[in-house]
Amino acid sequence: MPTQVDSPGILYFIGQGGNIMYLIIALSIFALAIVLAKFWGLARFRTQLNRLCERLHLLIQGSGGNLDQDGTLNAVLQVCREHNTPLGRLFEAAFLYRLEERTELTRRLERFGGEVVAGLEAYMTALASVVGVAPMLGFLGTIIGLVEAFMSWETLGDQITVGVLAGGIYKAMLTTAAGLTVAIPYYLLYNHLTSRIQRLTRLTETRTEELLDTLTGTTAQESLPEAVPLQEPARHAV
Repeated sequence: MPTQVDSPGILYFIGQGGNIMYLIIALSIFALAIVLAKFWGLARFRTQLNRLCERLHLLIQGSGGNLDQDGTLNAVLQVCREHNTPLGRLFEAAFLYRLEERTELTRRLERFGGEVVAGLEAYMTALASVVGVAPMLGFLGTIIGLVEAFMSWETLGDQITVGVLAGGIYKAMLTTAAGLTVAIPYYLLYNHLTSRIQRLTRLTETRTEELLDTLTGTTAQESLPEAVPLQEPARHAV
């Protein structure tokens, strides 16, 4: 009756992969930290955006559209400065320059909008780098392993066995498998996060336009040709 052979555990395969395997694991942990931080940061940004817009609209409506009465402007600016974020500075600029021409106001807000998008995109380049580097490290580990296997073959000569050669080759392939295992899920997560950043960018543009319409007394249809164009989120090469 054949005996059942226990399959090696994950720690065994990690050890067989050598130093390249440890680098791939380090990249995976680094990427996981970025993904968790981005999910938390994007959710927090959306919450801040909704709350900030709601509070600002309540203050504007409470003043009847006249920000210069009863310290309404100071209250509005205080709300914008509470968290000292690019989003708060964007809306603060909208109030400070509200009396300028709509075209000039839009131009000023473009720079602050770029800061908002840059904050949303933070660490996305690093995540894209992990997606690209992990499989390349895996291939490098495989090449190094194959070189070592064939060097052993050269050393042993006629004494080489299929088992010894196959063992060296399978160990070399472990790093490629590990690199792809890291790269594939993080590539999908990268695309998902990029999509969320694009949606938040469009939402911020819409909320900024609504605020400008309220400040300038125009309608959304009238202001559409002069919409505040936030910088388009970049698609980092992976």
